[in-house]
Amino acid sequence: MNSKPNILVITATYNEAQNISAIIEQVLIQNHNADMLVIDDNSPDGTSGIVSDLIDRKEFNGRLYLISRPSKLGYGTAFIEGFSFGISNKKYDCFVSMDADFSHDPSYIKTMADKLNDCDIIIGSRYIKGGGTRNWGIHRRILSRFANLYSRLILGMKVADCTSGFRCYRRNVIESIDFKNITSTGYSFLEELIYLCKLKRFTMQEIPIIFVDRKLGKSKICRKEIFKAMANVPLMRLKELLRSK
Repeated sequence: MNSKPNILVITATYNEAQNISAIIEQVLIQNHNADMLVIDDNSPDGTSGIVSDLIDRKEFNGRLYLISRPSKLGYGTAFIEGFSFGISNKKYDCFVSMDADFSHDPSYIKTMADKLNDCDIIIGSRYIKGGGTRNWGIHRRILSRFANLYSRLILGMKVADCTSGFRCYRRNVIESIDFKNITSTGYSFLEELIYLCKLKRFTMQEIPIIFVDRKLGKSKICRKEIFKAMANVPLMRLKELLRSK
């Protein structure tokens, strides 16, 4: 990995007009070797229009990209499209996935990219020493902890935070994944992707992050979506067992 790898930061948005301008500015100003791609699912609040205006700014020229999709097609499909965009451009050495609502602090990006000198995937973890969450209620903390324990046990994962969306991947990792075989369209995409990386024996490390609950806008993750993701986890394991026979 280069001492200063070329990074593509990818984020998926739906109704993030209150956050998108500030998160883009922080990502691109703090990381001079990074570009950013926003995949917007036809947000009615005008998120894509804000991104379009920022693309025209001189300081972001050639560093900010937008994919506007016709409807709300899902978290997982957004990142599949984002990774495909990145792979089509040979300049990028690695890819960072993150949320657009400041729950993932852009200041971690440099550390994540630097750590790729030691492994294939870096995971921003809430559940190792030094990590944590802020402004979460007790019910959300319990549900998140249980979801991670559940995923680790069923999928045989050793990482503490299987559901973290803040990750940095080497280019060859993403190139190796056949995204046509991924069936998760929602948030269980995170677990399915990291599980496929485990099966391919890519090395992973976790770094501690503080996950801060959003201050502006409305969360897209509800209990129904979490339980739907959990229901998909045993299906991932079953699919792999059937494939290996």
